[in-house]
Amino acid sequence: MYYNRNPNYFYRHLSSSDKKELIQQLSEKYRLIILDYFAPEKDVNQQIDDFVNHAFFANLSVSKILEIHMDLMDEFAKQLKLEGRSEDILLDYRLALIDLIAHLCEMYRRSIPKDE
Repeated sequence: MYYNRNPNYFYRHLSSSDKKELIQQLSEKYRLIILDYFAPEKDVNQQIDDFVNHAFFANLSVSKILEIHMDLMDEFAKQLKLEGRSEDILLDYRLALIDLIAHLCEMYRRSIPKDE
């Protein structure tokens, strides 16, 4: 599976509009992960796996994922300020980011061909 990634679909090879669409899709997926991350009745592992698979096959860098996270946290912070609430709660969502990046790094690690 890992060796069947098509470089034509890698982020760096996409057109500007396709790059924007990919980031928008991933941002929406990430938003759902964040909203469900601490909900006891939700199992976000499948959402994380879906996000990671999408990012992996697009060969997306961890820094791009960090950018998605920061943009979303900025958006949430603005909303919390408008509501007169503290944005300190957003610090807890670093756990979601760490979880997601760990999954992605493991996918990249496993994609490295083993020496025979």
